[in-house]
Amino acid sequence: MLGEGRSSVELEALDSESPTSLTLLSPPDSVEILESSGLELHAKAFESFGAWSSAHRILAAGLVRETGLLSGARFGRVVLETYQLAPVLRLLAKPRPNLLIADDVGLGKTIEAGLILLELMARGRARRVLIAAPPGLLDQWQEELRERFALEVTVLENAAGVAREQTNLPAGVNPWDALPRVLTSIDFLKRETVRNRALRKRWDLVIVDEAHALAESGTPTNPYKTQRHRLGQQLRESSRGLVLLTATPHNGYRHSFRSLLELVDPTLATFEGDGKDVERRIEQARIRRMKRQLKRRTPDGGEEPVFPDRRVLGIPVRGLLDEERELLADVARYCAGAARAARGTDTEDLVTFAMQIVKKRALSSRRALATTIQRRLEALQKESAREAPPEQAELRDLQAGLPQSEITAERIAERVLRSAIPEDEKRRKSEVKALKAIRKKLDSLPTRDPKLEEVVAEIRRVLSEDPEEKLIVFTEYLDTLDALLERFEADAELRGRSVILKGGLSRKQRGARQRAFEESHARVLLATDAASEGLNLQRYCRRILHVELPWNPNRLEQRNGRVDRYGQNRQPEIRYCFYPESPEEHVLHQLVGKLEEMREDLISTPDVLGVWMGDGTLERELTDLGAEGTHVAERMEQLVRTFEDRTAEFIRDVQPFVVAGGADAAEMRQIAGLLGHAEPLSTEGDTLERAVREALGSGAVSPGPEPGTFRIDVSPAFRGAGVRPSYPAAAFDRGVAVRFKAEEVELITPLHPLVEALLADARRRFLQIYPDQRGLTPRRLAARRIPLGEQASILFTFLIRLTGGGDLVEEHLLAIRAGKDGRRLGDPLDNLRLIDCENPGEVSPQAVLDQFGSAFEASMSIARQEAEAWAGRRAEELRDHRRQQAAQLRRDLEVDLADRLREIDLEERRGRSVVDDAGQQHLFESRDLRVSFDARRKSAQTQVDERRKEIDAYEGVDEPAEPRLLGALFLVPEEPR
Repeated sequence: MLGEGRSSVELEALDSESPTSLTLLSPPDSVEILESSGLELHAKAFESFGAWSSAHRILAAGLVRETGLLSGARFGRVVLETYQLAPVLRLLAKPRPNLLIADDVGLGKTIEAGLILLELMARGRARRVLIAAPPGLLDQWQEELRERFALEVTVLENAAGVAREQTNLPAGVNPWDALPRVLTSIDFLKRETVRNRALRKRWDLVIVDEAHALAESGTPTNPYKTQRHRLGQQLRESSRGLVLLTATPHNGYRHSFRSLLELVDPTLATFEGDGKDVERRIEQARIRRMKRQLKRRTPDGGEEPVFPDRRVLGIPVRGLLDEERELLADVARYCAGAARAARGTDTEDLVTFAMQIVKKRALSSRRALATTIQRRLEALQKESAREAPPEQAELRDLQAGLPQSEITAERIAERVLRSAIPEDEKRRKSEVKALKAIRKKLDSLPTRDPKLEEVVAEIRRVLSEDPEEKLIVFTEYLDTLDALLERFEADAELRGRSVILKGGLSRKQRGARQRAFEESHARVLLATDAASEGLNLQRYCRRILHVELPWNPNRLEQRNGRVDRYGQNRQPEIRYCFYPESPEEHVLHQLVGKLEEMREDLISTPDVLGVWMGDGTLERELTDLGAEGTHVAERMEQLVRTFEDRTAEFIRDVQPFVVAGGADAAEMRQIAGLLGHAEPLSTEGDTLERAVREALGSGAVSPGPEPGTFRIDVSPAFRGAGVRPSYPAAAFDRGVAVRFKAEEVELITPLHPLVEALLADARRRFLQIYPDQRGLTPRRLAARRIPLGEQASILFTFLIRLTGGGDLVEEHLLAIRAGKDGRRLGDPLDNLRLIDCENPGEVSPQAVLDQFGSAFEASMSIARQEAEAWAGRRAEELRDHRRQQAAQLRRDLEVDLADRLREIDLEERRGRSVVDDAGQQHLFESRDLRVSFDARRKSAQTQVDERRKEIDAYEGVDEPAEPRLLGALFLVPEEPR
């Protein structure tokens, strides 16, 4: 607490090395004027060569590199694949770091986002970071950032989370403003009051997972903006950089896909014009790769797939009793009849949805069907058992498959069953009669459930081939999961060998069950869709068995992605059970096969989802199958042909939008070369290890418990924020660290808190050049021996920082070598090798004073002039490069604006033709239409003007600031023997 009459002000430094913020007290406790100490030649200014050299290596490790190289992305705890670096490099080349990463399910979009975050942090461009994800993925994000990137985030999952963090802050301080890295839920953030508070202060970087939830919803004839879409628009306005992650960027509707592109860059969201221009715009806004595209180099110079090809096969449930076939047919007739009877009424949509729920649960398990029938009968027969229908937005989200908790989805489904009640008493009685007949037939059947028996048979078959195999068994319904568990417990071979993972578990429970499946004798993970996101088991499991076929094919793909993802080194085996005698599942079985065929053409399930799911056609048709008086077989064939035709037409029309274009061979070769040039990891680790060892002093770094690891003991002088007193097992080589969990072996990189503490000490030594607490001048000089016959000289080191567009562009450590005669020797970058020497030799300060005293000031002046000239040349090189980039961006922008205006003209003409055909009474609407399209043209021009400003800011490279003189190294020839 501040005393009475005192106040505090927090200042953020936009361009400084350390610290990034300061809290000023007014009035201060005391005032002390510090006089700057220049680089002076005297005996007390000398440091040992080892300490001087180590500090320079620490400084060099933290420098921001040029745009084409990596500064921070090298430091994740990840075995990098070349394709994972493409998003980072694309962002660095953009005036504004906005990008839609639309990679296939399982490619590692979280890793790519983490690499982006590290890179922008290293460049000082991501001090305030907001990550928004579905509620069920918050734990995974927190764990991935901690495990793979050693980054801690504060989770504000809901109002309770905000209140929890508020207690750690001074009264009146907004957690959203004060916390540097925040992880939150999209559903929490979308609330208007939360959104306004969270986005009041601008974020440097915003990352949104499952970003398709931010797209405009509805069909082309009935589009609408959701709370999530409005959130997306505000996120773009409240951030300096926006990264959207989704494996489902295109749901089949252009307007929805366009709305995502608009969040990235509105000037690129135009589909009119030359095909190459449309493709260019999409590729500038989006990067998209499919598993089948990605290859890695082998030691013999060949290529191999990064992802093993998966096998997806259906398991037909055959041998049904006549009564079991009749039961499925009775359910189909009931559902189709009730849905048809509701057509044209106010409850049509609700009743149709209720019938879909009944049908889907009947195809899952008898337990699920029995529970559903009971709930429906109660609501039909008792008014007290009925409920108010869900909100329209809730229904839309459920039908669209947008992120929801399992509990929420189950509750909405139950409300649908209990609220979709016909007003007509005759219809209600008809439903009651049909349901009672179904229940009677269900009760008369043998206890064995054919689907569950097939699941057990498949598990046994797998374990008989390999007793060490593990399987994930997915079901959509909790009732089916409970029935499966009972069936397993009744089987001597499977009893006690399964783990349950479902919604409603705490973070601790979920983690414990996942570990139990990974590490114990358990062979089966029984899971609902609560596990279809945020569960990565590719290192332990390659088999998935679906109890039923989801009517939304994307749900199937999400489940498969739990094992068919980055890190899987065996062929994923996907199986699903289906009733071939069920028209619904027979159709779904055929559609799944066609989706797998499309993967050969680099078309993914999400790409065509709108064709099959967007307007509800698939659900309606499946609900209608089995109706009285219909020829089911003909209808099934017609349904499959219809979707084949619609899919072919869709792919033909939107080929540039859905076909992945981000795995260009030339781009991959360039990145592979970049890895080889910028990331010699073992050498880099060796260099950092030596620098840390020397900085911490003798004995601080000793051999660790595992090969390639070290024990590090940290002296109190370097125990800054996040630095532990000791690290029992640490590694500098990422290749060593990735073989262990983060809690087992600490990965030490230039972004690690320990190295940052050492870096801060080096900066204090060389950049904040004031006397220490004892009044001693900083020691910035050192000396070493060079071979006899080489020229005696002084190596002056400088830090060069180049800025542009308000951001740090790159940093350089220069070593200007000047002879005693004033001549410059060597290249400023090549001279850096002279800083590194294992046997420097002894040189007394007095010998240096005697030999260089008279030439020191002149040599330092020459070195400073050379450093300034070098910085000026480098700045001009960057300006030339950015001028060329900016010129091309401006040319493209003019094309984009012309195409957008033409697109608006076409839309207006189509709109007018509709109005005119309707007759004279719509003339007033026509005037409104003109105003609406004029507003769109003005908006397009405004967006282009804003884009020009971004390009102008990006093009500019500031005049270099005065080079920061760090120190001097005296190179003294060895004495003759």
